[in-house]
Amino acid sequence: MRRLGGKRLGLFLGLALMVLAGSGIAASLLWPRVPYPATPVPVLRLAPDAPFSARLTAPRDGMTALPARITGRTAAAKTPGGVMHEWPGLHAEAHFHASAVTLRLNDSVDHWRISLDGGWVEVARPGQKDLRIEGLPPGEHLIRAERISESRGPAEFDGFFVDSAGAVRPAPPPLARLIEFIGDSDTVGFGNTAQRRDCSSEQIFSATDTSLSFPARVAAAFDADYRIVARSGLGLLRNYGGAAPDRTMRALYPLALPSDPAAARLPEQRADLLVIGLGSNDFGSDIAAGEPWPDAARLSQDFGPALIRFAQARLDEHPGAALILLAFGEYGDDLVRPYREAAGALAAKGDTRVGLVVLPDLQRTACLWHPSLQDHAMIAEKLDKAIRDTLPGWNG
Repeated sequence: MRRLGGKRLGLFLGLALMVLAGSGIAASLLWPRVPYPATPVPVLRLAPDAPFSARLTAPRDGMTALPARITGRTAAAKTPGGVMHEWPGLHAEAHFHASAVTLRLNDSVDHWRISLDGGWVEVARPGQKDLRIEGLPPGEHLIRAERISESRGPAEFDGFFVDSAGAVRPAPPPLARLIEFIGDSDTVGFGNTAQRRDCSSEQIFSATDTSLSFPARVAAAFDADYRIVARSGLGLLRNYGGAAPDRTMRALYPLALPSDPAAARLPEQRADLLVIGLGSNDFGSDIAAGEPWPDAARLSQDFGPALIRFAQARLDEHPGAALILLAFGEYGDDLVRPYREAAGALAAKGDTRVGLVVLPDLQRTACLWHPSLQDHAMIAEKLDKAIRDTLPGWNG
């Protein structure tokens, strides 16, 4: 992302961070008045043609937990079998044989979509509640719960439950491939379903849908699972505006919960492919007084070696994984050149399959100049080609 209109893009990225912190904005951009997604997100919203009913209830004892496949970075919750989560994109699936199923949450910050039998129900900021789904036809069912919002605090997912042990089925097995995406708000899908750039904090919350971002699209194209380690405002060497210099992606990446360094990460499936798309926040704002770089050119000189070290550390954690480096070409040579140098240096080691994608300019017509759904589809298409070129075995 180059600095559009002098510093216009940087301004909007800064506003994005303020909005996430709870501030509103008074935007006066001339932009077509296209409706946003529902604002605020209803506490409970059911697809009009959903073949079931759904309601929120107080947690109920005496039910049987379903084994589930949970994907995302997590820590153990106080509730047995539950997980704490804060990084985006958590999703879980379970099989069962019954006409009713319950999803248990302790979550006042997130927006979820639950899908089964061709229908869906969305729930936002339910607090400590059970989501009870009933009216299903007798037989086998697969339920999927996806966290589609970005939040600035942890929440608890306590799993799926059925009324009797006879309804329990084994958890879906892990998919054969897993792709880990490391990035920032562009990776999260910040405000991606909005068709306007001027968004309030509630509109951003309503419009963000990580399940429609490029990581989910790429994973679906390869019948792979995905894990997202991304956060708005984070950079590799510096965060947007030079904020919180001790909390860049290099520092936060190992954490189970960005807000709780003491929380222990639960075991994760090894990634078969890593996609790293950092740098928008490093180069998206002017260097502030007191930062260690006098200008973007000097920052660029440090960015390449730091990217190599960061990528190599991730590859060491995932032996045998391939790597795609994703550079947002709008920032020009300050960002693209270090990415090219890093790709060359890592490929030269000979033990890692390395691809490089340099993106063209994006439309950025979603909230606060973030990628639109069309942009996410384009990024997914570019990554799809790069993956097939880098990993020929993934073509089938």
